[in-house]
Amino acid sequence: MLLAGRFETRRRIGAGGLAEVFAATDRATDAEVAVKVLHAHLARDAAACERFRRELAIARSLEHPGIVRVFDLHEHEGRPVISMELLRGRTLHERLLREGPVPPREARRIVREICCALRAAHHDGVVHRDLKPQNVFLTAAGGVKVLDFGLARLAGQARLTGQDVVAGTPGYIAPEMLAGEVGDARADLYALGAVWFEMLGGRRWSDSGAPPVDGRDAEVLQRALEADPERRFLDAGQFLRALGGSSVPPPPPAAPPLSAGEYDVVVHDVVRPRAPLRPIGRVLQQLGSRATLRWKWRLLGAGQAVLVSGASRKTAEAAAALCAAQGLPVTIRPVARRPRSEEWLARHGGWLLALISGLVAAGLCAILDEGFGWALLGAGAGYVLSWGLRPPASEAPLSGLPARESSLLRLAEGVARRAALLRARRPALSALAEEAEDATRKARDAGEDEGSAQRLLELAASLDDALAQETSEKGWAA
Repeated sequence: MLLAGRFETRRRIGAGGLAEVFAATDRATDAEVAVKVLHAHLARDAAACERFRRELAIARSLEHPGIVRVFDLHEHEGRPVISMELLRGRTLHERLLREGPVPPREARRIVREICCALRAAHHDGVVHRDLKPQNVFLTAAGGVKVLDFGLARLAGQARLTGQDVVAGTPGYIAPEMLAGEVGDARADLYALGAVWFEMLGGRRWSDSGAPPVDGRDAEVLQRALEADPERRFLDAGQFLRALGGSSVPPPPPAAPPLSAGEYDVVVHDVVRPRAPLRPIGRVLQQLGSRATLRWKWRLLGAGQAVLVSGASRKTAEAAAALCAAQGLPVTIRPVARRPRSEEWLARHGGWLLALISGLVAAGLCAILDEGFGWALLGAGAGYVLSWGLRPPASEAPLSGLPARESSLLRLAEGVARRAALLRARRPALSALAEEAEDATRKARDAGEDEGSAQRLLELAASLDDALAQETSEKGWAA
């Protein structure tokens, strides 16, 4: 079969959901190439055609020996055709099916090669988003190539999938992408961890499976497969350093994912003889928030308050766990069960009690023929008694949460915390801290943007290295 008037097909190599691939001879150059042809039934699908063209644009922008080379875009009977280098060997998926688990040393080498290719792609602002054994090619010469950038995105490109459509392959998709987020470079590192796990164990990764390896490799694999992106490697460079046996700074404490929902978190029995607000302060610090002075005073008077208002179940449970770790009794209640009078009394109870107490005192003054100055004292006493009313739920330290979790916002907050620590501990590096703070502000304004995410990840890695170096210098000085 002759494709696009110049590619004479020799054999069919394989097929996927989007296209089929043939080995062919290019009559124009007499070179052996691979050609990828969009399925005929998708030729009129505008989104499929755009994805196909996007793969070409992205793959051509990447130059690395670990990424398959793509040559040009052609057309055959209304179907787009991509010409690329012809590889000899087999996919990692085929290797696993035929021979089973890969020896640990060889698996580490393959992971290192993939990681180098991902580092190059991430540096150019490209996130693969569909890394799996089928998209890793083992050449006959022993090389490793990353294939199929059909689901990849360049920084700033629009989504081709709907907001609620998850891109990728089950078993390799990072949890934040399953939650509907776009995913940044750390999602590729999670997928790489899943591929590594499968190479070692001969089965797909699940969060209940123990790493099929011991020692240093087990630690590296566990960090790559962390469900929380804030606890993974920040970039492929850190992953490579860990694979090489070098030290990588541990991730700093991070606030749990926060999103809006139908639950309140109520803390109670807070008043203590010593430092009553200290446990609350520690919890709020871990949640990345602060309480107003007015809220603290009301909490001291009432002994209980809504700490997190209108949160998702996941967020509420995370906040409750932090409270429990500080010895604070806590209750999770549905917002629907919040008493209707609670908010009104919290906002207007002070004046209401002052008025009632003042009127009662005035009545007693009239009966006892006393001066009406006691009425003012009664009103003041009533206002003081209002401190026993809970602060309003709408003024909880954590309220007005985002509709859905945002790993970009959490990353920005983490970079801001790192910058503040660096500014305090190493004033000589305040320029790096200022650069990080500026990038954080821009990221918050930009919203979901892979370019912002990649820049923040690079800065976070630099900040971690600087903070770790400060710790090492103190150790040497001691």
